[in-house]
Amino acid sequence: MSYTDETIHEIIKDCFWGDYNYTVDDIKKQLDSGSERFKSFLFGKIINNSIYPSKYLKSLFTIEEVKHYLSNDTGYNRVYMSRRIELIRANLLGESIQIKGLSWKIK
Repeated sequence: MSYTDETIHEIIKDCFWGDYNYTVDDIKKQLDSGSERFKSFLFGKIINNSIYPSKYLKSLFTIEEVKHYLSNDTGYNRVYMSRRIELIRANLLGESIQIKGLSWKIK
């Protein structure tokens, strides 16, 4: 994990939309504490709300944690988010995917 204050600030702005009053220091303390509950909460916020989910997940979580949270219910709507989740799996886990409408066609 290689998060910076700037990255966490971006996450707060991108993912929380003013519905929580977290500061950069609050999030750093929670991440450093190893709180499984907070990590799961943050993962769900990033999956649901972020413009750059792969970027943020890569900087905050290990690959093993990404696999773990993607395989568990972390508070996101799996049906609605399935395309985003597949893209994250491809970007971070290197999994091969076939998403209709996102594949290259050779003419």
